[in-house]
Amino acid sequence: MRLFAFGSNGSGQLGIGHEEDVSTPVQCLFEQPEPSQESQITTIQNTLADEPEILTIAAGGNHTLLLTTSGSIYAAGCNEDRRCGPHRATQTHGHSDKNEGNILRFRQMILSDAVSDTEVSKFKHVSATWEGTIAVASVPRSSGNNVHHGDNPDTEDRVFVFGSSPKGELGLGPDIPVSVPGTCIPSFPPADLRITALASGMAHSVAVLSNGDVYGWGGARKGQLGAENRGAKIAYSPVRICVPFFAEAVACGREFTVVSGRGRFVVLGDKGNRWGVLSVPESLSLGVGSDYGDGVRLQDEQGCGGTIRYRYTGIAASWHGVYVHAAPGLGRVQPDAQTDSDSDLVGGSIVAWGRNDRGQLPPPDLPPPAKLAVGSEHVLALLGDGRVAAFGWGEHGNCGPDTDSQGNVSGTYNVISLPEAVGAGAKVVGVGAGCATSWMIVI
Repeated sequence: MRLFAFGSNGSGQLGIGHEEDVSTPVQCLFEQPEPSQESQITTIQNTLADEPEILTIAAGGNHTLLLTTSGSIYAAGCNEDRRCGPHRATQTHGHSDKNEGNILRFRQMILSDAVSDTEVSKFKHVSATWEGTIAVASVPRSSGNNVHHGDNPDTEDRVFVFGSSPKGELGLGPDIPVSVPGTCIPSFPPADLRITALASGMAHSVAVLSNGDVYGWGGARKGQLGAENRGAKIAYSPVRICVPFFAEAVACGREFTVVSGRGRFVVLGDKGNRWGVLSVPESLSLGVGSDYGDGVRLQDEQGCGGTIRYRYTGIAASWHGVYVHAAPGLGRVQPDAQTDSDSDLVGGSIVAWGRNDRGQLPPPDLPPPAKLAVGSEHVLALLGDGRVAAFGWGEHGNCGPDTDSQGNVSGTYNVISLPEAVGAGAKVVGVGAGCATSWMIVI
């Protein structure tokens, strides 16, 4: 498995060995410790040979985190406040970083958990705020927590946080601006509950629990943590977010949150609605204040809700937009849905709304995508024929070298090609998008 990146790279967040922006895909580099040297010497590789698949690409303002299906996290970019994890003294063969505050090649994150006195190298979830990292791992249960049930009675989920927390975005409580690597959010999640989904915006994070409850921390004054928490302006520790259904997934915009579950979703944000993120399309909308089922009514000050009557790969969010994607083969309308068409397939469609002044929403001529990756103000789509399309704000080269005078790819899309040296047999199997960064997973 190989990873290629392009776009903003001022802190080395692309993991390509230097700190210059690039507008065409460059292969990422990975530091691998030599076991015989007890991790004190590393070699530089351009593949993740021992990792089956990249599951999540999480991007902060100047750092990037990769979560693989085996549970490993690799980090690159700014690390002055240890947002990429604790420093591990290494020597490299013929390589030296000119700025030790930046990690220029992806490095595996390995932590020491003081509570369980164990080394943590496998994780379940990862997300990034602008200056911080949130990583969830299942670790041996602490001796003081004897209440347990379920399939894994000897472990519990713990939320590790790193980096800076100027607005409470690490959830550690007030007056803790920077975390010590390996610090955990106290008493979270609640006893006997697991974290099943995690997402972060610029300054807030939201977690979905195994009982369908939703909690968030960080910035709250725009309603991104629900109307009930707006008055506090900042939630320094996790607070409950009231959602009128069993939650399963979450996506975070810059100052809004989308929570979804079992075909229902709600957008929580500022009722000023500057970029229209609360203006859910009529085809999905329940209408403000309308009945949400189970006797629950979604009120105007809480946001807007809707239902999706077809199977979909998920709901994603840019800084100021929402994207619902029904990939080909997954867009079959549910039996109880009311449709005017004889066909029950809507596969390949994207329903998106929000900010579009830089072409962030899908252009009308975009072919049906198999996979979709939504960044801060741009989007990458893996098309059905294997090509990769990019559109939106591309000033840092994250939409390719061809943009308009404003740095945008608007009303159309660019096709992003791999370098010729990769070979004709290379296949793009995944895409990612971050804060003006773009990613292509290749086998």
